[in-house]
Amino acid sequence: MRLLFLSNLYPPYEIGGYEQWCQEVAVSLRERGHNVWVLTSRYGLDGTPVDEQDIIRTLHLQADTRYYKPWDFFLTRGRQERANQEEMRKVLADKDPDLVVVWGMWNLGRALPYCVEQWMPKGVAYYISSYWPSDVDIHEEYWRLPARRPLAELLKKPARSLALAQMRREGYPPALQFQQAVCCSQYVRDTLVQANKVPPTTSVLFGGIDPEQFLRCAETRIEAGNGPLRLLYFGSILPQKGIYTAIEALALLKQRGLAHRVKLSILGAGHPSYEAYLRAQVAEWDIGAHVEFLGRVPRDEIPSWLGFFDVFLFTSHWPEPMARTVMEAMAARLLVIASEVGGQVEMLVHGENSLTYPAKDAQALALCLQQVLDDPLLVSKLAQAGQQTVLERFTLKRMVDDLEAWLGSLLE
Repeated sequence: MRLLFLSNLYPPYEIGGYEQWCQEVAVSLRERGHNVWVLTSRYGLDGTPVDEQDIIRTLHLQADTRYYKPWDFFLTRGRQERANQEEMRKVLADKDPDLVVVWGMWNLGRALPYCVEQWMPKGVAYYISSYWPSDVDIHEEYWRLPARRPLAELLKKPARSLALAQMRREGYPPALQFQQAVCCSQYVRDTLVQANKVPPTTSVLFGGIDPEQFLRCAETRIEAGNGPLRLLYFGSILPQKGIYTAIEALALLKQRGLAHRVKLSILGAGHPSYEAYLRAQVAEWDIGAHVEFLGRVPRDEIPSWLGFFDVFLFTSHWPEPMARTVMEAMAARLLVIASEVGGQVEMLVHGENSLTYPAKDAQALALCLQQVLDDPLLVSKLAQAGQQTVLERFTLKRMVDDLEAWLGSLLE
């Protein structure tokens, strides 16, 4: 097959797991003999040309990833969208793909996949691993929101009228058909179908990871011995990740005289003010001896870190589409204790391969931890079952096998 992947971001300039999947799938399909190219944004480049075989980093994002520049809507948006369309036409003519595989579109917008749907009605396939089809367009979101200060709102109001009128004239943002689409989890699929963003014919194709490096860390795990139960959170430190629930659960264990039997390590980084808030909570509850902030580490070092822990806490209260961190922790044979949100519930079965609790419920999380402390054999039993779940259902090979078969069926 000749495949052109369209993605807003692409490693090493990525934000999360969606882009990592894009790279892993593209590389795997190329290794299987398919011709694969990736058309993506200039995000992460410093202006100097990058020589990458089969990776084309020429597209413009809709806006800066950190803040919105309103006058760019009037001064550069139209020119950049036309440049993106011209680049797509050029790449299609040069590569002549059988299919364009649309990946993440956050901040790249819907105009480009809309054009491809018009040019190649049967030649577009979507792999959806976020909620971008139902997200409000970045331009529309900014102009409809009131400014925070009265004076700024006074200045923004006339510009808002011009911007919204221009979008109405253009029929912006365009509606996509998604006639050939799969989602990474049943939760994502059902959410988008109920919102009338994708057709009911949309199916589910689970994501997966390469388990090898995580299996190696499981085999070389350093046992805790008689020390405390070693708890780990790894990922971004953001409010929606629910890390404060874990901290509160430790405070509850302290009230029960059990805090000395656990230690929570937080591996990652986020906004300094939110991290300061979490540290203040730790100090207020006097559990500093049981919580440590380790900071950010390079992603390729994560597998080796997992070998030092017993339990992974997935505390998010945002319904993540299908968290890679859960798969990685399970593959590394850590017991996963997870909030019951999003696509993760399709991997996890409470009491069989994990322990789960209602999101934001620190009391329920504390009870899960106390259950593990009361029955140490439960850790190894559930962790082993979790690892088997990943090996049977959530490997990268299985994901690529299914995607390859699906894309092939579209060409037939």
